[in-house]
Amino acid sequence: MKVAIALGLTALLSSSVAFAQSDKDEAKFEKSQQNAPDNSSKNQRDNKLGKATAEDQSNSKSDREIARHLRKEIMAKKGLSTNAQNVKLITENGVLMLRGPVDSQREKDLIGDMAKQCCGARSYTNQLEVKGQNNQ
Repeated sequence: MKVAIALGLTALLSSSVAFAQSDKDEAKFEKSQQNAPDNSSKNQRDNKLGKATAEDQSNSKSDREIARHLRKEIMAKKGLSTNAQNVKLITENGVLMLRGPVDSQREKDLIGDMAKQCCGARSYTNQLEVKGQNNQ
């Protein structure tokens, strides 16, 4: 009987500890979600304004190849922020549009130069927004 009570108490304590940890993890997650990432608010704004979003990416092989090639170049470049690595690349009929937030003017210029040099796009539009600047 004492063994059964001891096992019961051990199980009860174990589940209490698990619930406490679960509550801590949930609170930590909730806190991390209080401020949406920059890109989420930009996506909502762009949708409302009718601006191009990633969903507007053409499915033609040549357009996909332009976006794939530039994404590969961006990811290979050391020192870029997460924002810069996640910019939107929207290609339609060989025309590339760069959209989304970056952390600095240097990143905006660098990605623009990469688009110019490596993509084979007929033309491109650099609509990257520098974080902290008033971009509309």
